[in-house]
Amino acid sequence: MKHQLSIRCGDRTDMVWAQATVRVKHYLQQPVDPRARPMVYLIEWKQMRVGLIMLGIPHATRCGGWWGYRGNLPTQWQVVDLCRIWIDPDFQRGGCMCHAANVPGYVDRRGTFRPTTATWAITEVLARVQRDRVRLWPPVFPTQPYHIQLAISYSDPRFHRGTIYRLAGAEPMYSRHGQPVPGPAGKYGWCWRLPQPTWNWGELDGIRSRTMRFDFTSDNAVLSDEHQ
Repeated sequence: MKHQLSIRCGDRTDMVWAQATVRVKHYLQQPVDPRARPMVYLIEWKQMRVGLIMLGIPHATRCGGWWGYRGNLPTQWQVVDLCRIWIDPDFQRGGCMCHAANVPGYVDRRGTFRPTTATWAITEVLARVQRDRVRLWPPVFPTQPYHIQLAISYSDPRFHRGTIYRLAGAEPMYSRHGQPVPGPAGKYGWCWRLPQPTWNWGELDGIRSRTMRFDFTSDNAVLSDEHQ
């Protein structure tokens, strides 16, 4: 039976709702800093908001072995941080709406339904975020790298173990003898390497207007043009 959840990229009204929701219902009880250039995906049941995944650029401008350093590593702007995930408890295990007609999942050997809403939602977001991110935040310097290459998230062991990230195919950012270990801040880091896109920003529809700047190294001039 097909479940009835769907995912869409939110607009400004949805962002206001998301920030208010995580302030009250997420375990961190903190909105996402606007400087992270956040965006939100809404998990919906019959057009009713029942969950969210918020993303933004990572706070750190560089992370050893992953981004921000010279070489083949992506820049900070090519990384998205899955910084808030919240799902209505009614649609989680034990909730009154958590059954096969409503949420994704499977039936185990004992005949018990196991919901997979969180991992399904993460997978859906990772499949869409490369295009959606560039639509919402077009590159200022289109001659510099802008495709999203890496998605990350962190799990604080005081609150959860990052199980949903592992089940969604993430690899640990920090490990010892093949086992995940906490990073310098005491949190476990998880990442997904995204495929290299074959499109450029100009081929996307619905792209937000943005002031584009082109660097001419020969005379250090900067030419600005408003993309519509």
